[in-house]
Amino acid sequence: MTLRQVLSTGGRATLVAFMGLQVLDSVDGVMFIVFAPEIRDSLGISTPAVSVLGALTGLMVAVAALPLGLLGDRYRRTTIAGVATLIWAAAAGLLGTVQTLWQAVALRVAAGIGKASEGPIQTSLLVDAYPPAGRGRVLGLHRGGQPLGTVIGPLLAAAFAAMIPAEHEPWRWAFAFLAIPALLLAFTAFRLPEPRAAKVTPSVRDAFRGLLKIRTFVLVMVALGAFGMSVTTVPIYLNVILKDQLGQDAAARGVITSVCAVGGLLGAALGGALSDRLFRRSPEACVHLAAVALTLLGVGFAVQAYAPDVTTYAVIGMVTQAMTYAGVIALSLVVAAVTPAELRSTAFALMAVYTALVGGLGGALLTGAAEGLWGGQAAVAVSAPLASVLAGIVLVASTRHVRRDIARTGDLR
Repeated sequence: MTLRQVLSTGGRATLVAFMGLQVLDSVDGVMFIVFAPEIRDSLGISTPAVSVLGALTGLMVAVAALPLGLLGDRYRRTTIAGVATLIWAAAAGLLGTVQTLWQAVALRVAAGIGKASEGPIQTSLLVDAYPPAGRGRVLGLHRGGQPLGTVIGPLLAAAFAAMIPAEHEPWRWAFAFLAIPALLLAFTAFRLPEPRAAKVTPSVRDAFRGLLKIRTFVLVMVALGAFGMSVTTVPIYLNVILKDQLGQDAAARGVITSVCAVGGLLGAALGGALSDRLFRRSPEACVHLAAVALTLLGVGFAVQAYAPDVTTYAVIGMVTQAMTYAGVIALSLVVAAVTPAELRSTAFALMAVYTALVGGLGGALLTGAAEGLWGGQAAVAVSAPLASVLAGIVLVASTRHVRRDIARTGDLR
């Protein structure tokens, strides 16, 4: 099927709205990374503390994702997405008013709850709304909203840093601004159609038992736990390195991060199209694509930490961003295929749980401890490759189960 045929089947509005939410979620996250040194100085906290503060949003994505996933398998998902976005809009708008660490903690926790609909609600809804032959491209476009937000976010941060004097703390104004488009997208989500017909949904206990029987799914979760240690915490440390080692201010860091995100756009676009083709030829090939991409990601982070100049840092950053999105899209396609339709919201919720909870919080604590022993550069150079190589090994081990697990759902194409 052509992309036009795929979109005409499921409708363009759903994909466009959820892409918009992805962009905003990404803008929020990347602006926090860009402004992390300024937030650290403004609130009078340490680098490990601001790193944990950044990871809290991801942690709450993990905590809230599972309840949302269970709800998404039982109730109207577009309504859940709208409510979650309203929560996120309020948290973003109020972040600009915080004066203490604990106030920031509370609002980043709320922001994480609002962001948690991305995996269990948005992804599962898109999988149900569009035909299997085009899932990779649809998920690629949806995920493409993240690097697009990563392109826009740093530029937006740089614009606020340039327009507002430093003594008025531009980061506060930047986060308050995000609440406006978030409110508009929240009300749009309420009006979207629910594509899935009513069905019998198993109990929570039976749902977990069913997912645990899918060996491919279990191994993918283990891999995502390792992968999350790299992708959640390391970017914050890299931005601190960009400031402390390469001497870049907030405006410059915004532009550099935006340039790196161009690689993510390419990775999402190519990863979506390639995943569709590989899956039709061999589902195991999708897993191999993810394994290679995630392994190269961690190695790239290690090299990036010791980049001798800004140009090298940006080039390597483009490669790591491309690897991130290509790998995640391929894995999402496989998870959609091995899990029954009535459990997909819960399955995608668990992807967020393992990435953010096991990986994100664990990575923040592990990398923070390593920084105390060896410094930020060495901490990244050690933790990122180890985590990503482990993820790649586990994914390769999962390929022996893929075809059998897909056959059980009848989703071989």
